[in-house]
Amino acid sequence: MSEPYYQDDLVTLYHGEALSVLASLPDASADVLLTDPPYSSGGMFRSDRAADPADKYRGWSQNPDGSSRKPTASYGTFGGDSRDQRSFMGWVAAWSWQALRVVVPGGHAFVFSDWRQVPAATDALQLGGWVWRGLNVWDKGVGRPMRGRFRNHLEFVAWGTSGAPVASDAYPSALIPVPTVSSSDREHVTQKPTDLLAALLAVFPPGELRVLDPFMGSGSSLVAARSLGHRCVGVEVDERYCEIAAKRLAQGVLDFGAIAAEAEQ
Repeated sequence: MSEPYYQDDLVTLYHGEALSVLASLPDASADVLLTDPPYSSGGMFRSDRAADPADKYRGWSQNPDGSSRKPTASYGTFGGDSRDQRSFMGWVAAWSWQALRVVVPGGHAFVFSDWRQVPAATDALQLGGWVWRGLNVWDKGVGRPMRGRFRNHLEFVAWGTSGAPVASDAYPSALIPVPTVSSSDREHVTQKPTDLLAALLAVFPPGELRVLDPFMGSGSSLVAARSLGHRCVGVEVDERYCEIAAKRLAQGVLDFGAIAAEAEQ
């Protein structure tokens, strides 16, 4: 295994391809898979799917009057997002099978998807050996307005477990209403809010978790997990986003230190 790109007391970040890094991780070394892989989505035709992710996933924001607008800011692009359905399913099945080995029996998997890819993503998760438990729904509040059609303001999280789930007294809702990340705070075009990621971990009983994200992007899952006191391992193939994630995590370490210093005064 390569040396970590970034590491602190709770977080280990690797720069590399997900399958390769997953294959090098020890068995049963994580409690939960929490990840937002490339969707290979974006439209009804192959040309739509092949479009630059920086354009097709730019998202929508809300105006003061409640209407929606598409932001003009660009957050950079990323690769691996133009697979056809068969190659997408094979790819998800391959890395989710490796992740199943890394996650403990009874552990959970949370894999983000849009509505177009839910059937393929959930089938692939089961091909990887996971037990499909259902869908969690992220209500973003804003979405693409389409005349004569329902507003597209939802994304989905395929939920699975490695066999029977660990016992828990939690009763979390499968519907999670959390606003999207604002344009001024966004580092990645598909960046997920840390509150959303933290809400998915509410299904577990209290205690420290080991969180695995093989497609960490700008590191939001690691930021969310660490803020709850969990250990986490992230993997990202694009070094630009490794650098962004490392800076976010390093800043968090500095912030916690400053808070502790102020409390002692």
